[in-house]
Amino acid sequence: MLWSETGIATVREENHPLLVRAGYMRGREYLFLGQRALAKIAAILREESDRGVALQHCAVKFIRAGDDFAAESGTGGEVLVRGGGNYAALLGRASGIAKAPAAADPDGDLEPEELHTPGVKTIAQVSAFTGLPATSQVKSLVMVVEGEPLLVLLRGDHQLSAAKLPGARQAEPAEIREWFGADPGSIGPVGVKNVRILADEALRGRRNMITGANKTDYHLVNVTPGEDFAAEFGDLRHVVEGDTSIAEGSPLRFSKVMLLDTAERVLNAAVEQNRDADGIVLPGAIAPFGVIVTPVHPERLEAAGEIYQRLLADGHDALLDDRDARPGVKFKDADLIGIPYRINVGKKLAEGLVEVIERRSRKSIDAPVNRISIPR
Repeated sequence: MLWSETGIATVREENHPLLVRAGYMRGREYLFLGQRALAKIAAILREESDRGVALQHCAVKFIRAGDDFAAESGTGGEVLVRGGGNYAALLGRASGIAKAPAAADPDGDLEPEELHTPGVKTIAQVSAFTGLPATSQVKSLVMVVEGEPLLVLLRGDHQLSAAKLPGARQAEPAEIREWFGADPGSIGPVGVKNVRILADEALRGRRNMITGANKTDYHLVNVTPGEDFAAEFGDLRHVVEGDTSIAEGSPLRFSKVMLLDTAERVLNAAVEQNRDADGIVLPGAIAPFGVIVTPVHPERLEAAGEIYQRLLADGHDALLDDRDARPGVKFKDADLIGIPYRINVGKKLAEGLVEVIERRSRKSIDAPVNRISIPR
């Protein structure tokens, strides 16, 4: 294909994302080069049943997290959690051992007592009112599953992971009043009947905590999970910084990642991982073209065209830079868009030679014009 036929338009300003500068995208729209790369990636993902092998073909370093594949990315929209060994999971599904509460539980087999807490609804307000940290409280969430109420209990500083409770929605205030007889913010597990109660593992073994009293503007102190109410325990929460791995107790590590579930994301990851100061460095499997033929001077265009035609006949996905532009501009553009090999047709043509340059290594060799070897 001729450069003049493609509509490729590179951008020199450094403040643009690399795919925009390289002419793959305009805003969120994929242009000619981007469409070619995406088509190649989509074909690899479609034809290779093993996603890990497919990503290797695309030169993408990935992390396996259960059934998910992800790549570290500063602009990624997901958080990956890793522990010792090979443990890795997306944040919503990750498990860990909770860091210790900020204050020890009071000793003794104490009985629950009502505490009048007028206007006190949130975890932060309870902490301010009692002087005890969020880790000393039981957070009570009323959820709805298939039309029935479900009371979910978490440590006060923890958040429910929706991925660990699929199909559930948060109850409306009117539903909470109907089922529990109190306003949101005053709900708790003690005395609850005919409602399933799920408690997070971080509450197992805790004693003498603070909960809502199921009475508006009241809380209970000295509530012990498993003694003052019955509950099913399970992993319900998001892990947080300071938690440790369930495998061997090492600190959990958190990083931003991009899910590799579409061709577009695979391309973005490939570009983030395969780049240098001059632009993109893609493998031939997904590069828009495998080789570009560059006449260094206009008088070399005819010879370059003959080389280009031979490459096409040999099955190469080739591009001919037929622009009337300075050599430096052509070289910079070829580097920017990431074509794996460039054939410079210049003054050595008089000796029957052309220069073949590998984009990734920058290695250059002089090759006989009739015996040019380009890896596929």
